Amino acid sequence: MLSRTLHRSTPLVAVCCLLLASCGERGARLPETGATLEGTVSYGKEKVPVALVIAQGQKGSATADVGEDGRYKLENVPLGEVKIAVNTQAGKGKLMSKVMAQSRGQAKSLPKVLDVPPKYFDPETSGLKTTIKKGPNTYDVAIPK
Repeated sequence: MLSRTLHRSTPLVAVCCLLLASCGERGARLPETGATLEGTVSYGKEKVPVALVIAQGQKGSATADVGEDGRYKLENVPLGEVKIAVNTQAGKGKLMSKVMAQSRGQAKSLPKVLDVPPKYFDPETSGLKTTIKKGPNTYDVAIPK
């Protein structure tokens, strides 16, 4: 009798365990660094209007989108030396999703997008670096043509 009761309640116990497990925080949260990084992104003499900027340090990373004016601002940037990447492909993907959502299925063209060379997409290959201190930091990303 007891084994039959336990057998029938097993699915209910499993569902309760899943619900309890999903109530906690998602993943490990990084401590707030108190550092921001902002500036502009240019390729040659032109501002890059669409991209994802990545700042990667030894203790984490931060990302932000570049606005149409070529400006970006990252929050909670890792302290110390960070490697910087500018990924225009990721920026185009986000922009396309946004345009599609706003147009609700009606065809709409994307604003002008300026592609940077693929080596700048990854912090490990871009060669772009800066040092981050607590508080506001500025770094204008100038990618040569």
